[in-house]
Amino acid sequence: MSRSATKSPGDELVIALAGQPNCGKSTLFNAVAGFKVNTGNFSGTTVAYTETRVFFEGRTVKLIDLPGTYSISAHDIAEKVARDYLLSGSVDVIINVLDSSTLARSLELTIQLMEMDVPMVIALNMFDEAQKKGIAIDAAKLASLTGVEACPLVAAQGSGVHELFRAAFKVSREAYRYRKPVYDKDVEECIARIASRYPQSLGELARVNERFVIIRLLEMDPEFEALAQEADPAFLQFVRENRRFLAEVHAWPETGVFASHRHAMVMDLFEDVAVVKSRAKLSFGEAVDSFIINPAGGLIAFAALIFLMFSTSFWLGDLLSGLLEGPLDLVGRQLPGLLSGNVLILAAGLWDGVTAGLGIVLPFLVPLLTLMSLLEDTGLLPRIAFMMDGLLHRFGLHGKSVVPLILGYGCNVPAIMAARNLEYERDRIITLLVVPFISCSARTVIIMALAGKYLGAGYATLIYLGNIAVALAMSFLLSRFNVETSPGIIMDVPPLRRPYAGIVLRKVWAMTYEFLAFAWPVIAISSIVLAVMAHAGVDAYVNAALSPVTAFVLDLPENLGITLFLGIFRKELTLIMLESALGTANVASVLSPVQLLVLVVFTVLYIPCIATISTLWKEGGWKVAAASVALNTAVALVVAGTIAHVL
Repeated sequence: MSRSATKSPGDELVIALAGQPNCGKSTLFNAVAGFKVNTGNFSGTTVAYTETRVFFEGRTVKLIDLPGTYSISAHDIAEKVARDYLLSGSVDVIINVLDSSTLARSLELTIQLMEMDVPMVIALNMFDEAQKKGIAIDAAKLASLTGVEACPLVAAQGSGVHELFRAAFKVSREAYRYRKPVYDKDVEECIARIASRYPQSLGELARVNERFVIIRLLEMDPEFEALAQEADPAFLQFVRENRRFLAEVHAWPETGVFASHRHAMVMDLFEDVAVVKSRAKLSFGEAVDSFIINPAGGLIAFAALIFLMFSTSFWLGDLLSGLLEGPLDLVGRQLPGLLSGNVLILAAGLWDGVTAGLGIVLPFLVPLLTLMSLLEDTGLLPRIAFMMDGLLHRFGLHGKSVVPLILGYGCNVPAIMAARNLEYERDRIITLLVVPFISCSARTVIIMALAGKYLGAGYATLIYLGNIAVALAMSFLLSRFNVETSPGIIMDVPPLRRPYAGIVLRKVWAMTYEFLAFAWPVIAISSIVLAVMAHAGVDAYVNAALSPVTAFVLDLPENLGITLFLGIFRKELTLIMLESALGTANVASVLSPVQLLVLVVFTVLYIPCIATISTLWKEGGWKVAAASVALNTAVALVVAGTIAHVL
């Protein structure tokens, strides 16, 4: 009997989304959750998951988005925690999300999930893309052959979502009729022999389906072998003898007998339920893809995408900022006539923070976030990662580090958290220390608003490329402390897809809301504090304390010390407080071009913001956080100081 069968209709239903990477799990999750999610770590691990609670047809559902996994064989920690959670007894129903356009490959995981004997439904996601590829899938026949309800789905459009969850509710109310995948005669006889000797003590330790445990042992799963060794060493030896027998009968390596059988079963199933129609020519997306995956074409595409993304962000940001500057300045000039004394000081400080966020940060931030979301939803982001893989290996980084580094261009905090899934401690620590050198959206705003506006797009591009060069150089130097070579990576690159405006807008709003809810209040409060400090003369003490750095090393006006100090709390504050510290909105009238260049370079490279430091502490410990602060500050002083004194 399934776990859910023991629940009353009023109990919370736990549904887990399981599937291979890039199958659309997160799209389905977000379509249901509306981006109102909780994030956390699985107990005792650094692997993150997201969850939400939704109310559907009179019942509360706890929806868990598990890490993407190709297999339940637990080759890495993310796969292990996903499998362990599914086997924990906490899950009422599994929704196995498949990419219908790659159905043959996707069914490999489906067969393994069926072996768990946990209530399950299949979500045939991207059903429209399969049809465009000429793949006709008979969902009813797939359900008939597997015993698992199969629902066509286009999660990006919300099509089929209600039907999918109704199917999940249905299987949760009924006793799940487990239909085991049947292998060939030799394999089934082998499983039967082992089952006849299955020790009760192993059943008490494993607490999962007996057949599933036997299959895991035949696939040489180290975790289940350890359990069998603890329960009954003689039984484990018996399993190994049968495993060798299977390998000898089929003349295949012992490690691949079961995987080969499962693959053959999947191909037979695919041929039974899908018809592939031949097409005369490549689609537009496939033609573009063939150009991108070519080394020369990929380099051209990568350079063009980066240039387009940041030039467009700068152009739109400058346009929006210019439109807002006049009205905001007009309102600010009215304050002295309406208020006076301490109230005026507080109001002026608050207004500086409000206008800075509205007139400086948001005009540059929103276009950049929109373009990043478009790159992700079209499938171009993983292509960039694929093209960067070989380059990163030359600089001592593991291929999987590509994903955290690319995420870092949006925000360093989720980028640092994404480094959790790196298997080797060496690669994880190097990635944690390199990510804070990546220009997040806040630092990109500074590059665009100062270097782009006052020095020109050429200097802005040069600073950005220089920042990438510094990050790669630090990776190379850090990797020299451990000469062990990182293993290669096999990356799953999804097909190019058209983005959906609704999904892109919700993503942009979710990230913008984070700024509005958390960063903007910090900016506003900091503006008030700065105004009070300026009125009380406290900022002078901060400027004096930092003058050895600002005046001597960086050759900047001493009164910029307070802006660099506040930048530790939030990078945008350095830009936002610049006008107040210099006493003019025309920064170029006070700072020379060289000083502007030094200021931007130092701000981009020095101590990460408080949020980044705290996340580093959480993920890597206080030593990693301290090392990051010291490393970023030292590099910023050397690079910016050299520019100041050489130029």
